[in-house]
Amino acid sequence: MSKTLYGTFDIKLDDETYNLKPTLAAVRAIESYFGGLRGASQAINALSIDGCAVIIAAGAGLTGKDAEPIAEQVWQAGVVDVGVELNKY
Repeated sequence: MSKTLYGTFDIKLDDETYNLKPTLAAVRAIESYFGGLRGASQAINALSIDGCAVIIAAGAGLTGKDAEPIAEQVWQAGVVDVGVELNKY
């Protein structure tokens, strides 16, 4: 078992709690979107609403219509607060 699979992380947006899991599928989805994990980290630090939403969706294993509300939830929760929490993931 990989050491990177240690633990999960919950992030609450609106009335929804997303359970983010550090899986290979999540990492691949994040790397594919951002061109690597460094790009994902830069998106969080740049306060990218869509970037945060992509990371949350990937970590929660959500795609398509299931992932659509996340960007709005990030906006409503405040991208600064979400980014701070998301850095822990």
